[in-house]
Amino acid sequence: MTVSAKVIKDSISPQGIRITTLELEYPRIIHSELMTHRVFSRNSASSRAIPVSKVIELVESNPALPVHWGKNQAGMQAKEELDELNKESVRQLWLEAAKQAVSIAKVMADIGAHKQVVNRLLEPFQHMKVVVTSTEWANWDWLRDHLDADPTIHALAKEMKKVRDASIPMILDFGDWHLPYVETYKKYRGNSEFAVYLDENHNEITLEQARIISASCCA
Repeated sequence: MTVSAKVIKDSISPQGIRITTLELEYPRIIHSELMTHRVFSRNSASSRAIPVSKVIELVESNPALPVHWGKNQAGMQAKEELDELNKESVRQLWLEAAKQAVSIAKVMADIGAHKQVVNRLLEPFQHMKVVVTSTEWANWDWLRDHLDADPTIHALAKEMKKVRDASIPMILDFGDWHLPYVETYKKYRGNSEFAVYLDENHNEITLEQARIISASCCA
């Protein structure tokens, strides 16, 4: 099971407003909970865009699992986990369900069903990658980095906060752009300082080119 977060771009404006872009990977089962946070700008990998064979390969090699195997109890939160024997039984049943979904998906693909149909069957067992940008994180941290949150999204929120806290934002001047996936550094000309943007080969590119590259990579 994979839950990861890394800072792609971290910037702060002359007014002190900080904007941060993270690249996340997490089990698809918690994606709807992230989507409820409307202050986030985000884009995610689509089940309709990835070939069935690739999704099957990912599910077989690294199936998405919950981080906590809660015991049935009243309320939304499963504070107590199953005992070790039952926890392992439920975990194995989850993995067996993933194997059965893969088997059926292969048959559906052989029949000729499109990936937008077949891949939906595999979603509970998929990880997904998401790019998320925001200037506001307090409500997310308050709700999701909390013991009452779903344990899987709690693990993600803790990792997101850790990498944000460790990041040092670049100071942007008026006219500079926050451009994820484009390397940016400051250059001096005389007494003035300005942003320079680089492509993947570390060649200088124009601001317009940098905006196009950043938008395409985020997409």
